[in-house]
Amino acid sequence: MTEKIGPIFLAKGISKTNALTYFYACFICIGILAGMNFVQGYILTVVLDIPMGGQGTVTGNLAFLQEIIAILLIGPFGILCDRIGRKPVFVTGTLLISLGLAIYPYASNLTELFIFRSIFAIGAACLSCVLAIVVGDYPAEKSRGKFVSVHSILNAFGVLGFAIVLGNLPSILESNGYEAIDAAKTTMLTAAIVGLISAFIFYKGLKGGVPEDSEEVAQSKPGTKELISVGLKSIVNPKIALAYGATFLARADVSINGLFISQWAITSGYAMGLSPSESIGKVVPVIVATNLISMFWAYLFGVIIDRIDRVHAMVIAMGMGFVSYGLVFFVDSPLNYSNLPIFISISCSAIGTVIATASLIGQEAPLRQRGTVIGFSSFFGAIGILVATAIGGRLFDLSPMGPFLLIASINALLFIASIIISIKSTNGTSKNSSLSE
Repeated sequence: MTEKIGPIFLAKGISKTNALTYFYACFICIGILAGMNFVQGYILTVVLDIPMGGQGTVTGNLAFLQEIIAILLIGPFGILCDRIGRKPVFVTGTLLISLGLAIYPYASNLTELFIFRSIFAIGAACLSCVLAIVVGDYPAEKSRGKFVSVHSILNAFGVLGFAIVLGNLPSILESNGYEAIDAAKTTMLTAAIVGLISAFIFYKGLKGGVPEDSEEVAQSKPGTKELISVGLKSIVNPKIALAYGATFLARADVSINGLFISQWAITSGYAMGLSPSESIGKVVPVIVATNLISMFWAYLFGVIIDRIDRVHAMVIAMGMGFVSYGLVFFVDSPLNYSNLPIFISISCSAIGTVIATASLIGQEAPLRQRGTVIGFSSFFGAIGILVATAIGGRLFDLSPMGPFLLIASINALLFIASIIISIKSTNGTSKNSSLSE
């Protein structure tokens, strides 16, 4: 007998406690991961005194390093999830990002900063992989769109909550007599403590073991060679190939938003005579508004996805992203609140891409090898961030709108691909129907 939370039906063997713990993880883990990007510019300015003109490149290089590590580890972590279960990977990843956060503001030079970021990156690779896998494990198929939409809404709440706390805490501490460097250390240590507490909650509340769809599966775990083979062969399925491409985009645009909106605020605030903490504080309302409104779209889009073909949902998401990111061409600064509608549209398109992608790959990936297929999907996501940050950081130093226009062009390509696959899929269904008649 399956359990349910409100209108959401859970997969066989998944309890309400398991699902609620995962929902908490969606809030905390994505909030912490996004929080690192959000305070990056503040750390570079007050801790290491990096010149404004070079911060885009340094920010991009740090993200580049993180994604190199993700590319190397996300695939193995996906296999590990299928071998030892989701929970150990979840807890380990949370502990590692907590350690990375705690030591990050103690870097005395760029070399140490990159070393400390590497520790955080290993934990981030764990969590990025296992979060994507569990969102495929826990819902029943008929509630997959709703479950993913709740997952995405809580992700947005996490980004929102950590943006408010991490965005305002440095200026609050400075106004109470803290030196800027001490404010940075206290801010990051606070986030690290939240991570440590959360690791214990995940250990107690998440489901242990790996999902099983039959007694035969229980008696025969797939070997590592078989799992790798499944991951590589799955790309011949056009819908999974599309999901891989969309994961490339989804991770890239979330990373671009997290890295460069706050960096843009600091850069433009500097030109206005604002301190880094003042600039971060001034951009917080933009982050709050965009995330609150995108949550409504996330729920609505999740309901829509459960009623339409998943590839059609990809067409909607990609088209919306192309238009939204293209409008950044007309933005002068995120601190100019008249540009808020454009940033709201960007946030809605980004969360829509995540929901559409997760729903499609969750539907197409076979249960027994789901961890591997989604692990390979996360691998493509890591490459997306790698490309976006490596190129985006340099584009940012040329023009702050550069990284966003890069995402607009990728959306355009996948919009075309989604339409082609949708047409072929529809034609294939029609032919099969005719043959059966």
